[in-house]
Amino acid sequence: MSVYRLVHSIHLELTPRALAVRRLTIALIVVAGMPAFAQEYFREFGTSRSSGGIGPVIPSEYSIRAGTPSALHKVKAPAAGEEDERYNMAVGPVRMSVAVGAGIEWNDNIFLSDDDRESDFVLRPLVNVDFMWPISEYNTLSFSVGASWAKYFDHSELDSSGLLISPTSNLTLSMQAGPFTITVRDRFSYQEDPSGIATLSNVSQYERYENQAGIEIDWPINEKTFLTFGYDHYNLWTKGDEFSDQDHAIDTIFVRPSYQLTPAVRIGLFGSYSWVNFDSDTRSDTGAILVGPFVDIKLSEYVTLYIEGGYQGMSFDGTSTFDGDFEAGLSRDFRRLSKEEQEDFEDNSDANSWYAKVQLTHTPNDIFEHGIIFTKTAELGFSSNFYDIYHLEYGATYRGIKDTDISPLLFGEYYETSGNFPEEAWRYGAAIAIRHHFSNSFTVGLDYRFLLKDSNVEDADYYQNLVFLSAYYRF
Repeated sequence: MSVYRLVHSIHLELTPRALAVRRLTIALIVVAGMPAFAQEYFREFGTSRSSGGIGPVIPSEYSIRAGTPSALHKVKAPAAGEEDERYNMAVGPVRMSVAVGAGIEWNDNIFLSDDDRESDFVLRPLVNVDFMWPISEYNTLSFSVGASWAKYFDHSELDSSGLLISPTSNLTLSMQAGPFTITVRDRFSYQEDPSGIATLSNVSQYERYENQAGIEIDWPINEKTFLTFGYDHYNLWTKGDEFSDQDHAIDTIFVRPSYQLTPAVRIGLFGSYSWVNFDSDTRSDTGAILVGPFVDIKLSEYVTLYIEGGYQGMSFDGTSTFDGDFEAGLSRDFRRLSKEEQEDFEDNSDANSWYAKVQLTHTPNDIFEHGIIFTKTAELGFSSNFYDIYHLEYGATYRGIKDTDISPLLFGEYYETSGNFPEEAWRYGAAIAIRHHFSNSFTVGLDYRFLLKDSNVEDADYYQNLVFLSAYYRF
């Protein structure tokens, strides 16, 4: 729930669509030639956050992201036959790893505000636990949880109201049943940081619990034909009243047949249907469909390309209304509207558009890898039914300095909300993460992130600088 549907005229010489195309072209030029992942501390930006099958959620099997870099161990995944460095302890057959750490963050705009900028130092202790239990030759249980806490030096009212649980925390059971590989999983988190949500401004905390449970079945029909299908149930629960109309559940069924056309080319089709049910009577429930082909190409030993695209639609079953008092507290534009105009803050729009994901990765050697990714999806909105978001990101990891990993990231994104008062906004970001491993157990990190938002809504612009110094010990 935010301020993002008030009209504020900008660049009148161009239509909104023409302006979007021009700016996206500029963004492509700016970042072309530069990795698709910073450290876990900096959440991935854009690229569909709704879960439950809304937005392209399955990456290329050759993806640079498969390594899931962490501040707690070196980024490089173990080669075939090597031990996974995450697990450095054993209790019987159970492999496990425990790490603890602490960091000091400096944030120069904790409220994501244009005019009322305030800075603060934040202490963030954390613990990370991973374990893996090979129950049998064909069945494996794994568990991972990252927990932390935020203590503000000057704004104690923003101290974490609960234990922060990383969105990478999960419980997974993999089983083999004849030709089928069955994966039962549960991903859970509690988060408060609003910076990963493009449409939020003038917000210091977005407190929410998320849980996604599901089952996925992989069936190699023959040497070249594969079928993956399954079901997911996703819940979002918010704390307090400010965002309570966001609470919802998503039930999704999905199917993904594919065919290995050549040793280097796999083609297929992804399709899903989701039922989205909001707890609040003011929000309309919706059915959501996503269907389109994909191609996964290993262009060479070092270069891979993944392309997916198709139709995405959301059909809402009524008119959604939103909290005008909340909007009035955030925007002078809203306060200037008459009472009748404020009552127009409702939305009966449906989404009928295209989605896309294009990811190119290049791993020329053991010390450097980088990639670029573009996505376009429709996402569930805050003070609108949905918003269309275009996201372009470049990221890399360099390991040419002994025992040091350097991971820069650049991104740009544009979004437009639905409803009577659409917001159009651009966000740009840059981040760099440096990790030095003094030993297999002790790591020190330095992170910097910059965010800039440019919106046609008055008071919704902001920029933010954030620096994070951290130290981690892995037992």
